[in-house]
Amino acid sequence: MSERRHWEQVYADMGTPWDLGGPCPALDEVTEAARLQGFRDGCTVAVPGCGLGHDAAWLAARGFQATGLDLVPEALDRARAVYGEPPAWRVGDWLAGAHGPFEAILDHTFFVALHPDQRPEVVAAHARNLLPGGFWLGIFYHRVRQPGIRPWAVQPEELRALAEPFFEVLDLQSARTSHPRRLGRECWMVARRR
Repeated sequence: MSERRHWEQVYADMGTPWDLGGPCPALDEVTEAARLQGFRDGCTVAVPGCGLGHDAAWLAARGFQATGLDLVPEALDRARAVYGEPPAWRVGDWLAGAHGPFEAILDHTFFVALHPDQRPEVVAAHARNLLPGGFWLGIFYHRVRQPGIRPWAVQPEELRALAEPFFEVLDLQSARTSHPRRLGRECWMVARRR
C-alpha cells in the first residue's frame, strides 16, 4: 500500500489517535533554541505531514509565513475549516519533487511516522526544500510505547548521523515540555542546512 493510500485510510477509518488537539507543547522550546542560532521571526516555514494543521497555525499566529503540507486532502480540508488562512495549505508528497525553497522546516514527528528505511530520503527531501543556511526544527520520539509500528523511535546519535551529510546539528536535546501522553519520550533538534 502506498503512503498516500495508507494515510487516506487512516483518516477515513481510524481517526487521528495521535492528534493532541492543539500545537505541540515543545514548539516554544525548539523555536526559542532556533532563535538563539539565527532563526528569524517571520520567515517562510514548511510543515510537512502537517495533518490537522495545529503546528502550522501556531507558527502563522506568531507571524511566520507557514505552509502546511500533507498527502491527504481531507486532513487539509479539516485544518482549513478550523484555522482558515494563513497558514497556506498544500496537498503534496514531501518526498517527491521540490516544494520550496523555504527558510525553515518544522518536522513534528513526520520523520518518525515514516519507516526507518525512508529516513535518508526524508533528510534529503528536507535539504532539497530548504534554502542554504535554512533551519530544520524537528521534534521526534526517542522512545515509543509500541516498538515495531508507527511511530518509530530515533535515537539522538542516529538522528545526528543521518542529518550531518546535509546539515550542521546546532542543538539536540530531550524535550522539557511535552504533552502528558508524550512525557519523557520526545527530543528535539535544531539543524542548519549546509
